[in-house]
Amino acid sequence: MSETRKLLSPIDRDSWVRDSSQVNSIARRTEPVFGIPEIEINEIYLPICERILSWSEIRNNIENGANGPFVIGVTGSVAVGKTTVAKALKEIFEGAPFVVETEIVSTDNFLFPNETLDENRILHRKGFPESFDYSSIINFLKALGGNHSVKIPIYSHETYDIIESTRDIHPVKILILEGVNILQNAPRLINESNSETIRDFIGFSIYLDAAEATIKTWYTDRFLNYCRKAKSDSESFFHQFKEFSEDQARELAAGIWETINSPNLQNHIAPSISFADSVLLKEMDHSISQLQVPSEWLSI
Repeated sequence: MSETRKLLSPIDRDSWVRDSSQVNSIARRTEPVFGIPEIEINEIYLPICERILSWSEIRNNIENGANGPFVIGVTGSVAVGKTTVAKALKEIFEGAPFVVETEIVSTDNFLFPNETLDENRILHRKGFPESFDYSSIINFLKALGGNHSVKIPIYSHETYDIIESTRDIHPVKILILEGVNILQNAPRLINESNSETIRDFIGFSIYLDAAEATIKTWYTDRFLNYCRKAKSDSESFFHQFKEFSEDQARELAAGIWETINSPNLQNHIAPSISFADSVLLKEMDHSISQLQVPSEWLSI
């Protein structure tokens, strides 16, 4: 992946839909995919998948697999919808007419355990660059690029920590790597000893963007949902808030956003948009209102 931003062309939704009217009818969906309405799948994500696979160098890489999986990155703020979009892309790639074996890995799985973060006095900075085992992410990508199976840790959003189990990742044609840090520079200490970055291994990247006030609302809603589910689950990190009223939980979520997530977004996540190969602007209902895409896509 280039170290400088590629020439992207802005296009509004109506123009994108008009230009994508020839999308393969076989691949069209007639029902939502992981909660994303079928209209959004058919008008936005399906044409993106078709265009990614239309590039000859990508198609050749997928067909011969000589250099391991083709890596597609999905990034953006906490709570912007990265996991849902990654799942939808996987569903599209693996369905007709593409039928390309695809795997999803989140860099959350490479967060340091809470115990380690606490020892280093950075538990309050979980999600910031220094909270990830960056070297392990690089080693994982190298191993998978060599067509080796890899065991990776598992992060639980319910327990808010790395759990004891591991997950086996086998070589596939497409790897979707999602996380807040995939386009960022390496943490300073890593960068001093090794110039490799995660983005060096990404063949195409998607940055999901939205107004910060909108993302804050999504984060708050998700936080409240975790709290509701955790009332009867003593193993959940959010069980500690079981006695909170909704107003108290909402106030706590707002405080976490302002002191942790907003600074991380402004100082680390948002600047990485400059390395993205495409940008999708989301509205409050998660629909895409505008895109920035490679200029050559608009002539396909």
